[in-house]
Amino acid sequence: MGEVQAWPTAEIGLLATATALGLTVVAAVASAYGARAGIDELVVSGRRAMLAAAALTTVAVGVLVLAFVVHDFTLAYVWQTSNTTTPTFYLLTGLWGGQAGSLLFWSWLMAVFASAALLRPWRADAALMPWFTAVCAAVTGFFLFLVVFVSNPFERLTVAPSEGNGLNPLLQHPGMAFHPPALYLGFTGLTIPYAFAMAALAARQTDAGWILASRRWMLVAWAFLSIGLSLGGRWAYDVLGWGGYWGWDPVENAAFMPWLAATAFLHSVMVQERRGTFKVWNMALVILTFSLVIVGTFLTRAGLVSSVHAFAQSDIGGYFLAFTSAVVLGSLALLWWRLPDLASEERIEHAVSREGVFMANNLLLMGALFAVFWGTLFPLFSEIVTDQRVTVGAPYFNRVVLPIFAAMLVLMAVGPLVGWRKGDAGRLARVLAFPLVGTLAITVVLYALGVRRWVAVVGFGICVFALWVTLLEIGRGVAARMRRGEGPARATLGVFRRQRRRYGGYLVHAGVIVLAVGVIGSNVYQLEVDRTLDVGESMTIGAYTLTHRGLAQSQTPDKQMVHANLDAVHTARGGGAARVVAPRKDVFRLREDQPMTIPAVWHRPTEDLYVLLGTYDPASERVTLKVYVNPLINCVWLGMVILVLGTLIAAWPDAAEERVMNAELQRLVGGAALGVAR
Repeated sequence: MGEVQAWPTAEIGLLATATALGLTVVAAVASAYGARAGIDELVVSGRRAMLAAAALTTVAVGVLVLAFVVHDFTLAYVWQTSNTTTPTFYLLTGLWGGQAGSLLFWSWLMAVFASAALLRPWRADAALMPWFTAVCAAVTGFFLFLVVFVSNPFERLTVAPSEGNGLNPLLQHPGMAFHPPALYLGFTGLTIPYAFAMAALAARQTDAGWILASRRWMLVAWAFLSIGLSLGGRWAYDVLGWGGYWGWDPVENAAFMPWLAATAFLHSVMVQERRGTFKVWNMALVILTFSLVIVGTFLTRAGLVSSVHAFAQSDIGGYFLAFTSAVVLGSLALLWWRLPDLASEERIEHAVSREGVFMANNLLLMGALFAVFWGTLFPLFSEIVTDQRVTVGAPYFNRVVLPIFAAMLVLMAVGPLVGWRKGDAGRLARVLAFPLVGTLAITVVLYALGVRRWVAVVGFGICVFALWVTLLEIGRGVAARMRRGEGPARATLGVFRRQRRRYGGYLVHAGVIVLAVGVIGSNVYQLEVDRTLDVGESMTIGAYTLTHRGLAQSQTPDKQMVHANLDAVHTARGGGAARVVAPRKDVFRLREDQPMTIPAVWHRPTEDLYVLLGTYDPASERVTLKVYVNPLINCVWLGMVILVLGTLIAAWPDAAEERVMNAELQRLVGGAALGVAR
């Protein structure tokens, strides 16, 4: 223990968060009462209070970041998640590296998202905005309440230590700077469509106005959630040392479930825009999506699930359970109350139609969601009923969920080819004939080349068919522009620029298909070998030979590293390739009980050689290795990149679409709403 300078961070941070909490209460009450009583001044006051709360949470976040940078160990949170040897890069990530800081980070992002929506022109959707403000303020206020009264990152230690405890070694990876923020941006962003939906129900503006106002917010949040899930998979591959990227971990599932619900909404909302149906369904999907965000947060922060990602057990669970119950019950009660206002304008006339395909797509997504939900929560239910926790592993999820995704890939390809109202089955058969014949031919070739496992044959066949049809749809749009005299490059850019939502969606579909190819190859054909090697001894796995050349050590200010130097040779026709791979163990000076296993990965175009260092004897330099060969793993990363790129294209503001949307909002809301804006 020593004398440590006490910066005024605790006082400033606590004052800022406490004041922001009070302002969210003012914003919620003033906005709701102002809308109810028709008092425009209260509505404006509520809006300003929400904006001020965002400014104050920004101050609090800045103060906490400063505390990390100056090593203010008088704050318990800074002491717990950093030390003087922590690189500056990871000092900044300490903001969300623990529970207290992550709750403040969540509150700040939520306030910023709400402010961004409130700073847009009110005139077109003025009737919704007071209720929108009230919902956003209530959600932000709940998280600020937790920050101020339950898990305060500005709590001071009675006696300040001279050195901190340090960030968890698992979190000292570049992914820490991008994966959690992307997920938090997705989670908090999903609050915006939910707030618009609740505002529409409260204001009885249940036409397409709330859809038009919130659609892009949902797409942006979905994009961030997709990025977060993708980065999480890559982080797991690089750090966790098990040769994979997705293990159906409860915390992974907690982020995946709202992604599934949001995906269903983004598809079904197109039916409401086009046909005026699915109104109740879309409201229910928005409620479900946001509820799953809160449920997932509750599970991970209450310590109810076992995961390397979960927070330790804490008293926060009861508050989250109460808030989750209030959100679910309150939202469903409001939806039930407004059911008469949500009557569909039309009905689905034929199963073979675009809307029929979208409904089938939604049902499959809900089936996958239920399977993941049940598999994730079953250990808790079994413990409650039998007092024994039964573990549900990856085999369950793979057997139940993956066939559902295979069916979705087929629908994803067929859907754009089917017309609205009633599709032409004969035309559909003619359009699909060529892709089906081509898919059959390619599948036969793959079988002749050695793809014999039925899972791979069927899976690759579905992927080929879906990708073929998707690329044909993009090609038709390009060909139409080329017939008007444009070159191939200009025509391709033109279809994505002029119809961003449609062709961005096709690109998302292509990304999912490429990702599926990687998932099939890296799971069905993965090789795995465990061997113990003395210096000079070799082992073989697949087309690779590894020879152990001895151990080496290195160090940094905060850790010691032990490397196993291996000569890796890949034998191939026409000559082999060789390189040195060096898997290692990292032992952090302040966390010697948490050594890190860092894999050495030889990335090749068609596969990865993935090597892990297990036990080792410093005297004899004998090592135990676990080695994987992951075929087609690069398709996983490529598919994720394509998916994110397509999402960004679809979400990118389009001036023409924006004008149409604003004009439609003006028409839907009408002159009565303009008085609120004034």
